[in-house]
Amino acid sequence: MPSAVVVRRARSRSPPGRFDSARRTRLRVEEQDAAAVRVEEDDMASALPDDMLLEVFNRLPPPTGVFRCAAVCRRWRRVVSRAGSLPAPPRHFGFFRNYGPSPLPPFVPTAGVALDLGFLPVSPTCGVILVDCRGHRLLLRELGAGFETELKLLVCNPLDRTFARLPRLPTVGHKVACSTFIPGQGAEFRVVVALFGITSPNFYVLIYSSASSAWEAATGALKRPLVPHKGPSVVVGDIVYRLESEDKYIMAINTAKMSLSALPLPNAGMLLYTGNNWIGKTEDGCLCFFAIREPLLLVKWVLEAPGKWTPQEPVALRPLMNQATVGDLHNMKLSAKIADQLHGCKLVSFGGFCEATGTLFFIMADWVVSLHLKTLKMERLWLNDDEWRPLGDVFPYEMVAWPPAIKDCVKAPVMIN
Repeated sequence: MPSAVVVRRARSRSPPGRFDSARRTRLRVEEQDAAAVRVEEDDMASALPDDMLLEVFNRLPPPTGVFRCAAVCRRWRRVVSRAGSLPAPPRHFGFFRNYGPSPLPPFVPTAGVALDLGFLPVSPTCGVILVDCRGHRLLLRELGAGFETELKLLVCNPLDRTFARLPRLPTVGHKVACSTFIPGQGAEFRVVVALFGITSPNFYVLIYSSASSAWEAATGALKRPLVPHKGPSVVVGDIVYRLESEDKYIMAINTAKMSLSALPLPNAGMLLYTGNNWIGKTEDGCLCFFAIREPLLLVKWVLEAPGKWTPQEPVALRPLMNQATVGDLHNMKLSAKIADQLHGCKLVSFGGFCEATGTLFFIMADWVVSLHLKTLKMERLWLNDDEWRPLGDVFPYEMVAWPPAIKDCVKAPVMIN
């Protein structure tokens, strides 16, 4: 039988005249008073009726104040979630953007919620670039060794902090013409990639499915020489559209037939160049084409039949710009013409489009400005103060629910402005 081991703890001895705080078990008078005040405050908050709590919540600065109250307890969330008790919910958490010095695309919060991509297993010396964003998930391309010879893609959800690394695609002898993310049911998704042969007039359509965890490939001959350029993409049904504004056409990829074709642009009656035209999607699921015509007139066409563009009523942007919505932009000299910068005008260009909310994003004098196409509400969001790196495309991240769930508060900490 093993002998018992007795451990004796040495008694601390304090010098005469000093109280040993480590052995103190009673609260000081000040701590007792503070604890009593906290208990009294908790009792007062719990005693308040729901209608009184609503009055308090409605006086908090939206959206961060209400967001934090909804995360306190189930009762407060129930009160906050009551219909008609909240200010109009924000349409977006904010937007991501590609920023050269940063290995990961930074996030610009516009609703008080800070998101980041620090959970991705990406080497800081290599980094990633954001190529598409849709359905609360991002499609990113890894940089570093092998960037010129293979395509390494990542799909991630910043809210859930989950990611999936796709099988690598060799690209030797080909140019990447398109990389688009297509959300599916639940966690399922597809990724569509189009490659152009450098020495041969062929194209390749490759589609990755999360259900099969594999790539499916098809090839064909290009009917006309196409040169891929950076541009926005839109998903309409089974068709992925990619704007190639420099070459004045829209690339159309049929994911059901795995075929590729070129769609001519509408007759805009103006000079089109990168930045003053964009593509989007209507509420009923039709492709639309936007352009900015002077004096700051937003013109729009809708593709209602194959090859048939129908012009829509133009929208004057100037009347939508006032002090309350865009600040000092409303009286600033702005123009969509690059040449007008020689006359002291600040440039206006397209920055992005959110398919889920029908929101256009502009870059106006280094400000990111949103325009909801249904309500025509314009809002100034964020100023880029880095004069060495002008703003490029923005990738909006739409709101999933309002108020956000408590689990989202834990995963995405609140940013205090």
